[in-house]
Amino acid sequence: METEIDKLDKLPESEIKSNLKKYKAEKFIDILKKPEKYFEKYKNYKDVSELKKLCKSYGVDFIFQPSLVRGLSYYNKNVFEIKTLDIKETIVGGGSYIFNGIQSTGISFGLDRLSSLAKIDYEKEKYLIISLDKDKEAIKLAEKLRKENKIANLFYGKPSKALEYANSYKFSKVIFVGEKEIKNKKFIVKDMESGKESVLKF
Repeated sequence: METEIDKLDKLPESEIKSNLKKYKAEKFIDILKKPEKYFEKYKNYKDVSELKKLCKSYGVDFIFQPSLVRGLSYYNKNVFEIKTLDIKETIVGGGSYIFNGIQSTGISFGLDRLSSLAKIDYEKEKYLIISLDKDKEAIKLAEKLRKENKIANLFYGKPSKALEYANSYKFSKVIFVGEKEIKNKKFIVKDMESGKESVLKF
């Protein structure tokens, strides 16, 4: 019966009712269509009410859907799905269950669907920061660039190998972090395409 209810948003209601006749449960659809107030008399609605309050606190739109069915039978409390206006399919689903005697909640993601929704700017400048035995400072510089919404990776090793690495992975710019640069608080930024150098003050 669960599998039939799960098809409510995919098949016509008349077809679902017809399929439920073999369970003598075709009237169950009419119950699922009742307003949310109707379900408050049930003990398990308390969990729904609590989840609703939490969603409101986090600014998440909440839609009570008594017909929602998740495919796994070990769920013992709320089940949920997260949708977006951009695609019809669910992007996140999950629910609450007992694991090793502990009440838990788990979720699963549709990575292919999330990937199709992600608006990633692949044209951002990619910086390779080359540490010349100044790892701590190189990490600090990388973090500063990341906070400015730039892509920054670190390389520890010989400068010649670092440049080979930068070319192989198409880094647009490289920055050397050595004792001299740290002392002057100025870093030479080399453009890997043009070969031109500029100065980054830090």
